[in-house]
Amino acid sequence: MAKTRGFELAELVRGITFNVASDRIVTTRSITTRDMTSGGSTTTATTEVALDTFAKASYRTARYIVSMFSGSDFHSTEIVVVHDGSAVTLTQYGTMKSTNLADIDAEIVGANVRLLVTPASATSTVIKFDRTTVDA
Repeated sequence: MAKTRGFELAELVRGITFNVASDRIVTTRSITTRDMTSGGSTTTATTEVALDTFAKASYRTARYIVSMFSGSDFHSTEIVVVHDGSAVTLTQYGTMKSTNLADIDAEIVGANVRLLVTPASATSTVIKFDRTTVDA
């Protein structure tokens, strides 16, 4: 028998419960999506690095949460990147930092959009990100 959308919804709801003690929704199902990615890099130079790359034909917009640290210094920011196929625009907001650990930019190279990071010092800087993309 073929699974209908109603059946799929019923199976999804069956795997969700509400924990009154913790005031949280809990699921026994795994939740995955092709539109979410995590990654990172450790740099020891002030040269620009491509922190992340995605296909411009597949995604129009990406939102990043970027977290950086070097020793006891930290730098965290949110970034929204959008492109029109030939040019990229980005904005940063919600930035919290003890010092500026890197400058962030984006570009289109061939079929891809790249998020670029240029560390402010040659001291070891750890950079991590979560990316959510929106289809083109």
